[in-house]
Amino acid sequence: MRNPRHVAFAVVMLLFSFCLSNRAFAGFERRFLGTRALGASGALTAFGDGMWSFYFNPARTAEIDRIDAFYSPAIFGLQEIKSTGLSVGSNCFGINYVTAVHTFGFELYRETVLSLNLSIPVYDFLFLGSNANLNHLFIKDYGSGLALSIDAGGRAFVSENLVAGFSVTNLNSCSMTLSNDPLPQALAAGAAYVSEKLNVGLDYYKELGFPSAVRIAAEYSPFTFVTFRTGTASGGNSFNAGMTLRLSSFEVGYGGMFHRILGATHSFSISFDFGNDGNSEFGQIQKYRKSLKRR
Repeated sequence: MRNPRHVAFAVVMLLFSFCLSNRAFAGFERRFLGTRALGASGALTAFGDGMWSFYFNPARTAEIDRIDAFYSPAIFGLQEIKSTGLSVGSNCFGINYVTAVHTFGFELYRETVLSLNLSIPVYDFLFLGSNANLNHLFIKDYGSGLALSIDAGGRAFVSENLVAGFSVTNLNSCSMTLSNDPLPQALAAGAAYVSEKLNVGLDYYKELGFPSAVRIAAEYSPFTFVTFRTGTASGGNSFNAGMTLRLSSFEVGYGGMFHRILGATHSFSISFDFGNDGNSEFGQIQKYRKSLKRR
């Protein structure tokens, strides 16, 4: 049995982080899922087609057959609070889809979200997508709640290297059974430069009821087998960084957020690409767009 003092301490620190951090890890807040998002400070509205990018923009712009799992063993250094996730993505009848599940919390408080993402190419340069999220909350000795939220987004290639994107979170203003307040609702818009070696993204993010933020991220791939990334957001007290190592169809990732007050959050991931053909993500996107033009 866990020490009750440790559990009480974790709860107090969780509430403390809610008050002090611009990225509050509580109450179905929009946290950074996956190592890439954590390393890039969530600036993935325009660029990024990894397995968890649908969480930041439901519109995917590449046909990627992949399975990905991540694990964050201690949020803000608190051993009691963990986050895990598993996602699977593919393409069926011209529709890109991802099914995913992620959890956050500990034995007394746990959030679980099951997501289905669908994304379709409207033209070879324009992609639209949507998420259906089944949100489940469990609080020991208090019960549980269930709510369905809908997200929507779009991405457009302004040129071969310039991408613009937007997303809307909780479009249907859903709330938990015992609360009249909706789950977090957010608007995001961004632009990015994408290429074989360098990606740079700039996002404007506004969660209703909270100050807006500007997020910026950069990724650099000096070699095909490794990518380094970093990101930050205005109004915050944290610095984010991470990397990805590739070996054929396998990828291993790390992402970290280093908060000046609350401590560090680390995330680790492993993924397998069933359709790996040696192309970079940028190469996969361009190949997919060319295939759309021939249809």
